[in-house]
Amino acid sequence: MLTAKFLGVCSAFLLSATALALPSAPAQAQMTMRFSAPFISDSGYVGSKNKHFITLAVTGFALKSVTVALPPGAGDSFQTKAVDKFGQEIPAKAMVSANGLTLNFNQPIKPDSYVTIQFTNLDMSKIGGRALYRVSAMLEGIDGEFPVGSAMIRLKEQS
Repeated sequence: MLTAKFLGVCSAFLLSATALALPSAPAQAQMTMRFSAPFISDSGYVGSKNKHFITLAVTGFALKSVTVALPPGAGDSFQTKAVDKFGQEIPAKAMVSANGLTLNFNQPIKPDSYVTIQFTNLDMSKIGGRALYRVSAMLEGIDGEFPVGSAMIRLKEQS
């Protein structure tokens, strides 16, 4: 009887020790992202000449035009251009309206590429620490304007 109790206690001890000794595998999550529409992949501020930039990843559909709603007080003496990932200017016609700045590309930008919209000489003297840009686009094969997203750019510290 004593042997049976001893074996029972040893069995319970070995079972619990074995369960505790097993290393636990860390939980891993996998995420697969398949983009089917353009999105903002980068934005920022470059100190010289108050240059702001917004980079779009063109996916899914060709990009015909992009409209950027400018922050209040941005002024009207700025310059803008679109460049590809190599810094080569992309031919486009710029139009400023109440909705913001629209760049109509001479040729649609093919999917699986990047377009950077650059703004130079923006007057941000009346704006605080951040500038918010709403971005929309016209896509080939889609009727109407497509909302791409918002880009928030932290401005240099005002002196």
